[in-house]
Amino acid sequence: MESLLNPTLPSNISSFYEMLVSVAGVLLGIGFAAMLFILQSGFSSFKFSRRMFVMLYLYFGKQVLLSLAYLTIMPFLVLYLAESKQLTAFVHLLFCLFFLVSALDYAKEEGYITTIHSHKFVPSTYGKFRSYFRYIYNRGLLRNIVHLLPPFFVVLYPYILSLNSSFTLELTETAMFYSCLLVLAYTLFKLTMFVPEFFTFTEMEFQSAHKLNEGKATSDESKAKNEKELELLKEYLVNHGVSELSPMSPFGFMDGELTANLVPSNNGVAHFNFYIRINNATPLMVREQVANYGYQFANRLLKSKTDITQYVMSFHVKIGTDKQRNLFFRFDMHDFEQAKVKNVNSPMCIYDLKNVCIDELFR
Repeated sequence: MESLLNPTLPSNISSFYEMLVSVAGVLLGIGFAAMLFILQSGFSSFKFSRRMFVMLYLYFGKQVLLSLAYLTIMPFLVLYLAESKQLTAFVHLLFCLFFLVSALDYAKEEGYITTIHSHKFVPSTYGKFRSYFRYIYNRGLLRNIVHLLPPFFVVLYPYILSLNSSFTLELTETAMFYSCLLVLAYTLFKLTMFVPEFFTFTEMEFQSAHKLNEGKATSDESKAKNEKELELLKEYLVNHGVSELSPMSPFGFMDGELTANLVPSNNGVAHFNFYIRINNATPLMVREQVANYGYQFANRLLKSKTDITQYVMSFHVKIGTDKQRNLFFRFDMHDFEQAKVKNVNSPMCIYDLKNVCIDELFR
């Protein structure tokens, strides 16, 4: 414990910082080369849900580039601006904040993929903040310990060393040295794990695709891809509390109930049918409640990160003994975002989508 709290410094620390700048430059080149491989050709192996895997490696790249930038800037500040301790402390604090956020973002994105490809779920009552940490929880305890403890240790250890001499955020010479050394070690660890993790997720994706095509022979790859995307989208919605997609779990709607199903299709569109049965309600009340439900459902769709970008919501409403009335909405992400901005995020914005067809009773 004494050696951990009072570590020694190398005899020629200036040579270490000079060498570190060169090493960081080499690692920067390796990091860019690896990420370009994944983005340009490596992701061609992913047949389904390529977008979510791109997002995962976007956060990976952010972690690595932040670390390499730190390893380039800090030796320069130590060697040539040694008297500017406040500037050094500010740069280090800024790095620590972005570094931890990047580590958590990566864990959240990996937890999202794990949730999609497993029976784990995120309750629909969770907001954005709680969902963020639930995804990290779904990642698994052991994986979180292995991959989240090191970033926190990298950030906190230099401040622990500096507390021996002061209670400020300024780092001692020893703390600065071990900060750079720990960031270097962590960067090497991430780069070493880069390719193995890539193939781990490739295997996960292929196993999931195999479940869909097991016992089926098809030469139409685009059809299989679309079916898989729809399956992933449905799993995402069910795992996030949309239980009404199961006929055995209707959703309470006004004084009646709502059931839903996802229509099988091969045209790259996710078409959802919603069947509403209520006893007594005015057309205006139904119009507002459909907007509230449709708005929340559309927001969930856009957070799914599957490769499907076109959506259809068909509401089939039956009030008492009246005939069935229909409301039809077709949209993509851009269309929905424009409608939200135009209506200041009001649920009624779904009636301003470009492709809307509703029964005269609800107009």
